[in-house]
Parts: sequence; C-alpha cells; structure tokens
Amino acid sequence: MAQFNFRFQKILDLKENEKGAAQLQMADAIKLQQAGYERNEAIYKKIIDAEHLKKAKQEDGINISELRMLVNYIHQLQEQLLASNRELELLQSNVARSQNQLQRKAQEEKTWDSLKQQKHSQFVEHNKTAEQHYFDELAGTRFYRTNQAASERG
Repeated sequence: MAQFNFRFQKILDLKENEKGAAQLQMADAIKLQQAGYERNEAIYKKIIDAEHLKKAKQEDGINISELRMLVNYIHQLQEQLLASNRELELLQSNVARSQNQLQRKAQEEKTWDSLKQQKHSQFVEHNKTAEQHYFDELAGTRFYRTNQAASERG
C-alpha cells in the first residue's frame, strides 16, 4: 500500500513554525506587560509612602525647604506614574497586536491542517476502493478458475 504524501507539507510546516514564533512573541509581550504593571505598582507605592511621610512630617512639624523637597519628589513620582501609564498602554496594545497575529497564524495553520486531513481522507478512501477492486478481481478470477476446473472435470 502506498504511503500518504501531502504535497503542501512544507507550507504546513512553515505555518506551524510561524504559529510557534507568534506564540513566543505573545509570551514576550505578556512578560513585558507584566513588568510594566509591576513598575507601575512600585511607583504608585512610592507615591503612597511619600504622601504618608509628608503627612506625618507635617503633623510633627517640618521646615519649608524639606516640605518643598518632599512635594517635588511626589510630583516627580506622579510624572513617572503618568509616563509608566503611557508605556503600559503601549504594552497593552502590543499584547493585543501579538494576540491578533497569533490568532491569524493559528487560523492559517488550521486551514492547511484541515486541507491535509481532507487529502488524507481522500487518499485512504481511494486506497480502500483500489484494494476492494483488487479483491473483487481476485475473487472473480478464482470463481472463473473454479468453474473452469469443475466444467473440465464434469
């Protein structure tokens, strides 16, 4: 019996590789996004801590220059938080873009794999038909020979 050979196997392999690369890109994008969330959270925590420190120092009494330095530090942290938020938006859009690319690559791979399955089913069906035809010929030949032998004896 002949072995199944998919004509477009190299294309299917390429699509599988592209899907794998898209999965890696997606994983990298998610890692970067997670790191962005962690940076954002760290800055936010620093702001909260600085606000608590400012409030505590104000209650205990603080000179103006130290208060200004603390207020400036809080403003710098807030600007860092805004920049981090903008970066996080870019990272989120990158995750969405890589997710769309992964879905597209997975769909392409699925399409080619489906074609391969169809061709394999056709191949199997064709082989079954050819095998059945062979066995029908064999049975017909045997029947003919058996009848010939019986008529010669008879």
